[in-house]
Amino acid sequence: MPSSSIRNKLIVFLLAATIIPISTSIIITYLFTKQTVSNEAVLSNSNLIRQANKNLLNYLKVIEQSSLSVYNDNTFYTIIENGDTDYLSNNEITRGLQTIANSVKEIRQTYLYMSESKRSLLISERNPVPGNGSQPQYQPATKGAEVYLEPTHLSHDYGMGRLFYAPPSTVITLHRSIRNSLTQKELGTVSIDFGLEVIRSICEELYTRGEEELYILDEKGTVIYGANPDLLGKVLDEQWVRHLTTLPHQYGSFESNSKQFAGVHIYERLSAPYMNWTMVKQIPYDSLYRNAREITLINALIFSLFLIVVISATLYISFRFTAPIRNLLGYISKIQTGDMQVDIQVTSNDEIGVLARRFRLMMQTINNLIMSEYKLDIANKTNQLKALQAQINPHFLYNSLQSIGTLALQHEVPKIYQLLSALAKMMRYSMNTNESRVELLQELNHVKAYLQLQLQRFENELAVRYDIEESALSLEIPKMLLQPLVENYFKHGFDHRNPSNLLIVSCRWAPDGQNAILVIEDNGIGMPQARFEALLQQLEQQLEQQADLFDKDRDKDPELESHIGLYNVKNRLLLYFNGNADLQIERVVPSGFRVTLRVPIVKSSK
Repeated sequence: MPSSSIRNKLIVFLLAATIIPISTSIIITYLFTKQTVSNEAVLSNSNLIRQANKNLLNYLKVIEQSSLSVYNDNTFYTIIENGDTDYLSNNEITRGLQTIANSVKEIRQTYLYMSESKRSLLISERNPVPGNGSQPQYQPATKGAEVYLEPTHLSHDYGMGRLFYAPPSTVITLHRSIRNSLTQKELGTVSIDFGLEVIRSICEELYTRGEEELYILDEKGTVIYGANPDLLGKVLDEQWVRHLTTLPHQYGSFESNSKQFAGVHIYERLSAPYMNWTMVKQIPYDSLYRNAREITLINALIFSLFLIVVISATLYISFRFTAPIRNLLGYISKIQTGDMQVDIQVTSNDEIGVLARRFRLMMQTINNLIMSEYKLDIANKTNQLKALQAQINPHFLYNSLQSIGTLALQHEVPKIYQLLSALAKMMRYSMNTNESRVELLQELNHVKAYLQLQLQRFENELAVRYDIEESALSLEIPKMLLQPLVENYFKHGFDHRNPSNLLIVSCRWAPDGQNAILVIEDNGIGMPQARFEALLQQLEQQLEQQADLFDKDRDKDPELESHIGLYNVKNRLLLYFNGNADLQIERVVPSGFRVTLRVPIVKSSK
């Protein structure tokens, strides 16, 4: 069988059309899932770390505020400053330190060193440990800062000894230098040892033990917190730590692929006057991309099963359907020689059999089909001509109105000319579909042309007043915004019995300077309270629900149906100005109706 056989080509094509798209889909799905999982992991973990950092900073601020009790207690501070050593002074010092020790549950020890009297006092586990005056007193180093946060370390007794044995625990120490506020003379140091319980509880919510790692490091790479207790208080000398210290950003993420760790690092810095920590979460690639690999494996298994089915189906289809086609090709070769009466002998009832039986019918009707194509082409050209004529007719009507207006002037009937001009202006304005936004001046001219025709209709029964700030004429608004509202007055509000019908169109700047207020007000018959409340409720519905609610109530209340112009105007306002505009309706006392539009100021770009 030659390689150019349709059977071989069909087999190759079906296999290729199945294997290539599915394989490509699996690869693209894996890569896309991998990238999506990575991005989502970075984003979600960044948010968690950011919230955890806020909680840590608040907690450390509470510890730091506790150390300020020295200044808040005047008696306590005075004894430290003067170096008093009497019995009452010792009691006050003990009371002050116990107040600090009891302020936060996690405080293990509170140590006070007083420079003036060279004395010190330790509160360990809420119990005072008085100093031995004959021994040199331990003076903590604050590194020249008013507040210094000593990294994680094992607690000690500050050289004071203890009343009872307590095993060392891992703590962080906040040292505050006590100074005279005027002379800045150092009066002593208060040190607060606090445990890692709160820090540990916050951090353990952020990662999965055994799969991920989370560290809190200071600017030197010292481990403040980590899952491995052996690393606490030690400098973590790893490549990714050195890279982290060089990054200038407050937060972010980076990847590393080394023997020590391969995965994503998500970090955010905790900054305070007394510390510069960084929280880092490590997510290994194995954990990060586990879901992506599982999805890919499932897809590959499904693809393997599907491939077996496809190969079997391909072979069956190729052999089953190419045999009748080969016979049909022989008949077609005879037809090509001019024998249009070939008796095609195909007995199958499938699509190929139907094709063979109808092939002769196709040859008999081919001339009719050619004629049909010509007729269809002529019909298409006729439709194009009609569409062109429909486009020309409005312009023809507009030009005809202009000609009639000119004839009216020639016969000295200027009133007819004015009315025709007004109608022509309205037609020109409405036919111009190139503009979706216009200046307020253009919209007002359109409204004035409309009202000029209405004034002719109602003669002396109607008065129109315009109250427009001139500086607002360049304001950009959606086209055909005001005319539907004015037209509503003649549909629903105009009272033939009232000899002094009044319509007011006004525009002013809002007090905030960011919006313009357009008002259409009349003294017409208004609207009953119940119907007004129903209409107001409809207008206050969400934009996406207004159309459905209106259709649902269409048969129930024809009056609401007739106010579709209000719905359209409000919807267009919300769409054009992204929800920053508004439409409000009011009943005017004693009678009448008022529509107020709030439109954001957008200066004309013309």
